[in-house]
Amino acid sequence: MLKTTFGLIAITLLSFTSQAQITVSEWSELEKSPGRLLNLLPRDANDFFALRRTGRGIFGGIAVSSHKNLETQLKEKISLRANNSPANFEGSTIVGDHFVVFMSDKQEGRNNFFMQEYGEDLEPIGNAFELASYELESKRARFAGTFSLYQSENRNFFSVVWTIPGRKDEETKYGYKVFDADLQEVSGGTYEFPFESKYCRINTMHLSNTGDFFTVVTEYQESEDKKLFKNYANYKTMHIYHINSDGMEDVEINLEGKRVEALNINSDNNRQFILTGTYGERKKAGIKGLFYMKLDFKSQEILAEGFEEFSDDFITQDWSDRQKKKNAKKKARGKDAEPKLYEYVMRDIHILEDGSVVGSMEQFYIRVVTTRDPRTGATTTTYYYYYNDVIAFKVGADGGFDWHTKIDKYQVSTNDGGYFSSYERFVDDGKMYMIFNDNSMNYDESGNFSDPEKLRAATLSKRKNTVALVEVDLESGEFSRKMFFDRSELGAIAVPKLFNVDYNNGEVLVYAVKGTKEKFGIIEFGEQD
Repeated sequence: MLKTTFGLIAITLLSFTSQAQITVSEWSELEKSPGRLLNLLPRDANDFFALRRTGRGIFGGIAVSSHKNLETQLKEKISLRANNSPANFEGSTIVGDHFVVFMSDKQEGRNNFFMQEYGEDLEPIGNAFELASYELESKRARFAGTFSLYQSENRNFFSVVWTIPGRKDEETKYGYKVFDADLQEVSGGTYEFPFESKYCRINTMHLSNTGDFFTVVTEYQESEDKKLFKNYANYKTMHIYHINSDGMEDVEINLEGKRVEALNINSDNNRQFILTGTYGERKKAGIKGLFYMKLDFKSQEILAEGFEEFSDDFITQDWSDRQKKKNAKKKARGKDAEPKLYEYVMRDIHILEDGSVVGSMEQFYIRVVTTRDPRTGATTTTYYYYYNDVIAFKVGADGGFDWHTKIDKYQVSTNDGGYFSSYERFVDDGKMYMIFNDNSMNYDESGNFSDPEKLRAATLSKRKNTVALVEVDLESGEFSRKMFFDRSELGAIAVPKLFNVDYNNGEVLVYAVKGTKEKFGIIEFGEQD
């Protein structure tokens, strides 16, 4: 039987829970940062690279630093050159045991994609290696195309994908190549979708641990008034394409007439495909519940599927009395007042050893406000970034939903892209852990979450900023929420978006900043040597 866990109930049930055992085992010293951190790239236990952007505009560049046991070993600026020509930075990762940088450059009517390998001294090893290239059919920037990178979870494969927008009456073209860690090409080719590009949207791409490449696409239909808006009103269906050197295999996702709202995908080493997400009603906005599907792509057989509709109580558990009264008045007037959830983004899914699946999603949206000065006519535009409640869930090995639960969170910031917002999450030893910035006023003197009905917005202030740790029991869905550490302890502000979960080495790399200074930390989990 499915369990729906509410925040207040969970806190009551888990009041006996002892202090969380997950801790930051070690912190580095607070040091001056050589640039704005882009991402952390773990190579081995206590061994990672930090990639940064330095300077601004034409004076900006890319730099990398290597770290062992939280001590900085080397710092170097990256020279972005390929074939003796300046190149554009496209990304970086670890291939084998080496730090590599990906670049693109337009030369002689072609767009070329390169990989440059670096040694322990952070100096280039040989020349940049060309991974992919395609002919430029137009000099106009909008038709030049783009490159994207994907890496398998086990780091044994990576793929390069390029997109070439079509001109008027032409379809968008796609190309891809998959390489193993020894830079041997596994598969590659070009492809087009069997419908006009204006009627589709690519949701995500996925590279499995076996080197299989997938693309998930939403197909839309033309509206009755002949205007095209890629939204819930014109939703038609969803496709999963398995793309290889022989062509494309298509599996259409038909959720019994329902509409896929958001999704995440994963796969195991047996080429079985896990798809989880949210669904809604056709022609209606909002989210109705969760869905799960397990596919065998070789046989194109659906092995298991399930749906779980959110109850009204679950949706409205954190509504204020004012919101509830307003909704009741709408019902009394005969209007559609059915409670719904909106703007949720799937963040992750994790396959457990017994075949069950756990995952989480977050409410995220942007509000744009433009004001005009009546005296001068000048306008000011402000972007508000909202990262709110998290919904965690578990799908049992039999394909049925075991539980889902909501963790109340309220984070809003302006004109910063939500730099300090959102959460990091990882799974270990029967628990799902979530870490995010919060407000110390949400906790009592013992550091326990106090009153979910009086949730205060997360803050970065020196006096009230704290970092929360949520621990969800994967068996029951019950959870505890405590203060993990606060700004006065840390002397800096945590940046969960830039944390890195490394399951290969059982570590979470933690990052925090204070002005132009930064520090790193390590959370160890799993069995340690």
